[in-house]
Amino acid sequence: MKQICLGTIITLIYQSRTRSADTIKSVCGGIFAAYGLDINIYNKGLPSHLKSGHDPVPVELISVARTANMDDVAKGIEDNLIPLIHQDKHERLFLAVKEILREDTSVAGATIVGVTPGFEKDSILNQNSFYEAMTLANIITYAITQTENDKCRTAIHEIGKDYVDGFANSKDRVFFLLPHVDNDKLSPLKRTLKDPMFDRLFLKATDMTISALSNPTKASVFYLDPSNCKIRFSGLKDFIINNIGSYVFSRAQIKRIYDRTKNQAAIGSQAMLKFITTYGANAESVLGEILLYIFMEQELDAPKIMSKIEINESNRSSVSKSDGVHLLSIDKAGQPFHQLVFGASDIVGDLQIAIDRAFDKIIAVENNHDSELQMVDNTTQWTIYDPDATDYMVKLMTPQRNGTYKPDMAFGAFLGYTIKLDQPETDSQKYRVAVKEQLKRDIAKVQPYIVKKIQDNGLSGYSFYFYLLPFNDAANERISIIQELLSGGGI
Repeated sequence: MKQICLGTIITLIYQSRTRSADTIKSVCGGIFAAYGLDINIYNKGLPSHLKSGHDPVPVELISVARTANMDDVAKGIEDNLIPLIHQDKHERLFLAVKEILREDTSVAGATIVGVTPGFEKDSILNQNSFYEAMTLANIITYAITQTENDKCRTAIHEIGKDYVDGFANSKDRVFFLLPHVDNDKLSPLKRTLKDPMFDRLFLKATDMTISALSNPTKASVFYLDPSNCKIRFSGLKDFIINNIGSYVFSRAQIKRIYDRTKNQAAIGSQAMLKFITTYGANAESVLGEILLYIFMEQELDAPKIMSKIEINESNRSSVSKSDGVHLLSIDKAGQPFHQLVFGASDIVGDLQIAIDRAFDKIIAVENNHDSELQMVDNTTQWTIYDPDATDYMVKLMTPQRNGTYKPDMAFGAFLGYTIKLDQPETDSQKYRVAVKEQLKRDIAKVQPYIVKKIQDNGLSGYSFYFYLLPFNDAANERISIIQELLSGGGI
């Protein structure tokens, strides 16, 4: 049986190396350097002995790896190890790692392969999109700290010399996401929503990169923790109430309220009053628009330019067909790259119908391309109070003589739908597991349909970010949740 251990990792990376990384020592050196250690201080035979499983992992490396910050290790992997991997073999390497992890029965499905939650064995096996450096950082850390390398000689020997290249024609695919970088480090336009309760409330079932597209499309599926075999929404209502101010008001409006009242709580109370006054009994689409805003800010790390309620208030609804506009800043090779993410949302019983309705809005935005961008250009100065952020946005929306371009248009979509388990479940714990697995099947089932919608409508040149959330009864709950908020329920 093949096993995950440091010798296995060294072997796989060595098989994936560039010509410049022509020795086992160079691969081991890259791994050690990621943890701040110099391979040259050790016996010259150590690299080959680690690769073969002859030697245990040095105690110094184990000690450092046990206490290392994963962000620092990922940066070390990015700088010292990834450059050693041949450009054509990154995907093969990950497919090989996944296959060995699948075969390694000593690792239970729920085991975190590393340090960071989200890197459970089952999660890695079920995903096809990865942050390369962070994933390697966790897997290598696990191999260093949780396995006995000198007891894996037989397992390492099972890996043939061309094992990695054997995945060259695999039908399975792996996609690499751009490294996650805090938006605050790339842009002076800051997020308006940073609530630590988000990660406790919204549980992630899976991430999926939808293939067969020019621009890889990401779909993230979340759920609220069920109890007694039913999804409960009290936590969601509290979350909306606690953050209603950042959704309703622009940054400039929030500053004016605080400057006048010197009371942070006044922002929330005035926002709720405005929310109630604005929507009255109209709850048809509000919840989807709010959840779109929440996921754009908290999960995509894309600060808002305008939420839907701000678009409506400014009388720009006749200009913009979007359910909100956000700015996504991405680090590409040390250079910031920007996308204006225009939002679409829908909550309805059937997931495919929700997709259809969201695409109706997306198509309307794309057909209105120039007006949408002009709306953003006209908006930025009065919605932002910070001079640096305002200046940044104005320059971003104005073509520069140095050849820099305006941000690309992209699309973010929130899709709510009624979950229907393939097999009914009345045991509470089993129900939780069943919900998570059903969500994975649901997104896998609609993947070809999303691809077709994008291709048939000539949208292959755009990036898409989908966020899915199940309901017990989407058609009714999308209304009842908002109506309760509008009537003061839960306040």
